Amino acid sequence: MKKFSAISLGMLFAAQAAHAQSSVTIYGIIDDGLTWSSNQGGHSAWQMQAGISQGNRWGLRGTEDLGDQWSALFRLENGFNGNTGTAGQGGRMFGRLAYVGLSNTRYGTITLGRQGEAIGDYIGPFTANGSLAGGILFAHPGDMDNVGIDYHLNNAVKYVSPTIGGLSAMALYSFGGVAGDFSRNSAKSFALQYAYGGLQLAAAYTTINDPADAVTEGLWTASNTVNGNYGAAAGQYSVAGVGAAYTFGAVRVSADWTHTRFGDLDASLGAKIGGHVTFDTGELVGSYFVTPTLQLGTAFSYTSGNVSATGQTPHYAEADASVDYFLSKNTDVYASATWVHAGGGAVADLAPVLSASSSANQVALRVGMRKKF
Repeated sequence: MKKFSAISLGMLFAAQAAHAQSSVTIYGIIDDGLTWSSNQGGHSAWQMQAGISQGNRWGLRGTEDLGDQWSALFRLENGFNGNTGTAGQGGRMFGRLAYVGLSNTRYGTITLGRQGEAIGDYIGPFTANGSLAGGILFAHPGDMDNVGIDYHLNNAVKYVSPTIGGLSAMALYSFGGVAGDFSRNSAKSFALQYAYGGLQLAAAYTTINDPADAVTEGLWTASNTVNGNYGAAAGQYSVAGVGAAYTFGAVRVSADWTHTRFGDLDASLGAKIGGHVTFDTGELVGSYFVTPTLQLGTAFSYTSGNVSATGQTPHYAEADASVDYFLSKNTDVYASATWVHAGGGAVADLAPVLSASSSANQVALRVGMRKKF
């Protein structure tokens, strides 16, 4: 009887699984390599660094067919340091992503949990950081606009529309969770995306109240000389961005622009000034597959800032180049070079990867390997 019951139960579960068409996938990325920097605090350095071309991660994602064009979905994604084995994103178990949701082919998808915001998800792919092998070394100065996806949003409700005529939209709200103050630590994020043939267009906007409290990882630390003090002292932070790309044959050309604003600065919290600080970044990126397995890439960006309280105009120029060779669909080796020049009182700092240079210039050269699974 026990044997019959076990077999019957197994057959029942198998039948239900087949009807529901459920699936769960394990995936991940491991990147590691050596980076040489020309100047960190007055000295050159060799460093073994992981998660540069893409952040190291492993995750689980799954879907379940509920019938009538509905499906349930979930995703759990852990970030980690491949050289030390420690968890990223402040030690969180699933610090990159952790959400559950429902999707309908006609009405779109709604998800709940820790999720990405619009600038990183929609504008990032047009940047050198998002499309070339240099990864986070190629991010805009200090990754102040989050195209390198230094942070994610907690307690978020996110809606993504179906694609109609090549156009889709996204809207997100992150609850601050502070009793008696609904807006404190909250965030809003929106995006529009259009694709037709080889053409891609996107526009996005994110705003965060009390960013140093709402998003505690990485971006606002004082060691990030580009935006650390501004981010720690800001009562409100916002980024608007647009991106465009066109692919023809083996060539892809893209451009992006972002406007970042650190507002309501509290001089008592580290900024040493009040008012607001803004940064505008424009970037051009090009890549070419010489062969199906060899990609060359280059980019140039310029960032112009304005400090309202002092009239200071910090600015940065950055040039990037990379060579990427694919050993297989999921394994590649690469080399990259990046140079940043700072002026107007700014500090040359390829943050969040390197610490600040003692001069107006900083150079980083890297060789690495990336494995996807």
